[in-house]
Amino acid sequence: MNAQARQEIKTAIQALDDALKGLMGFLMTLRPTLRNEILQICGHHMERAREAKERLRSLLDAPQDPDAG
Repeated sequence: MNAQARQEIKTAIQALDDALKGLMGFLMTLRPTLRNEILQICGHHMERAREAKERLRSLLDAPQDPDAG
């Protein structure tokens, strides 16, 4: 993987992490009943974003092939 691709993946990971932290921070300001209702609606999407972040991170953590790129 070249340096530009690695940097783009790092940027995507940071964007997902910031978005998830921002959403959780916002949710914590709400009443518990409203927070739970929103989590029931959006929880699946937030979980998919977290999984995408982890998959991207695994790309960065994968051993580099010296013959690639």
